[in-house]
Amino acid sequence: MRVVHPLRYPEVARVDAGFLDPNYPAWRRKAGLAPAEHPGVDFNLVGTSGDGDYGYPVVAMASGRVVHARSHRVWGNIVLVEHDELARALGMKYLASQYAHLAFISVREGEVVLAGEPVGSIGKGDPRNPFFAHLHFELRQAPLPADYWPGMDRQSILASYLDPVPFLKAHLAPELRFTYPAARFYFPGGVWTTKGEVVVNLTRPDLAQIGLNEPLP
Repeated sequence: MRVVHPLRYPEVARVDAGFLDPNYPAWRRKAGLAPAEHPGVDFNLVGTSGDGDYGYPVVAMASGRVVHARSHRVWGNIVLVEHDELARALGMKYLASQYAHLAFISVREGEVVLAGEPVGSIGKGDPRNPFFAHLHFELRQAPLPADYWPGMDRQSILASYLDPVPFLKAHLAPELRFTYPAARFYFPGGVWTTKGEVVVNLTRPDLAQIGLNEPLP
């Protein structure tokens, strides 16, 4: 399965607040907010500061279905994508990625997105009390409401979330190669549907390459 960085190119991204960042509860207190642990990662662009990366494209980490794409108080715009095929490939019961504080949303609920397809752009969260622009990115291994916030419940975070940084490092596959559980081919004499998965390689702009694990009819 193809997996890409939510800012598309890992070399352009920096982490400003990590998963369960030890400095995060104190930062929230200083900002006048209730202390909380950090269940995701805050990404910005290397070399920017303030709102310098506002509007930068945010893309789907992997293929999946958009189950939530709406605006929220405090969170701003949120996109939540469930990755059933990737979860199965990794032997997981559930896997979803959440993209929060987006300036705008470019997908709709129910749509299927591919790895690297834009879902929105870096924003500032609640327009009434905005943050500096950044992407709050979460990986969830349990189904939760889109704007769920675990507060100081560290054990809940460890049970329901994954640290995105080592996950992305271990599974990044930026090649234009996609795996599907089946494919349908249309011929002049009819239609043929495979019984097993196929791999579609779109690396070459002039030739789509399709790998099958069964003979053509």
